[in-house]
Amino acid sequence: MKKIILISSLILSLSAHAFGKSQKKSAPQSPAPQSKTELSAAQIDLPKDQEVCFSPDEPCDLKLLKFIESAEKSIDVAVFDINLDQIVHALLVKSKTIQVRVLVDKRQSKGPHSLVKTLVKGGVQVRYGSQRGVMHNKFVIVDQKSIETGSFNYTNHAYKANQENQIYLVNSSIVDRYLKRFEQSWSKGREVILDILVKEDQV
Repeated sequence: MKKIILISSLILSLSAHAFGKSQKKSAPQSPAPQSKTELSAAQIDLPKDQEVCFSPDEPCDLKLLKFIESAEKSIDVAVFDINLDQIVHALLVKSKTIQVRVLVDKRQSKGPHSLVKTLVKGGVQVRYGSQRGVMHNKFVIVDQKSIETGSFNYTNHAYKANQENQIYLVNSSIVDRYLKRFEQSWSKGREVILDILVKEDQV
């Protein structure tokens, strides 16, 4: 009798264990959180005043894209390095309907990955910064009323690998200072001429 009870208990135990395993296998899996690379610009909200973004953990490239696409009257860019396809494309598209001006560093713009030539070919107004040292600014002014700035260059490394930051601001006194600085730099800058750029590349 004891043997029968012992065998019955063992069978029940094994059955319970097997049932538990099958339940684990069949339990619905919650979807994995969406990674930054799976996001699209359509899923990103337009940056708000004082909003901060840190790459590579956050989609700073898409935030910037959304910001540029929101422009209705003008876009003024001062950037040390630019090779992000989607940002360059957005600037080219916008330049067909509104004023787009881009101030770049002369030496950096001649790098093998720079897309400055693409901007010039597309008809965007581009000038080299003319100052002591490098043109190391990184900011965008949209419609003369809001800005994006920080350490973030508009490059693949900036959004994929580097530890970078952005901040978006609409404070009028701050925006005015950036506007004045841009106008000063723009007035002193030298126009980037495509023919000269191509010849310099061939040397």
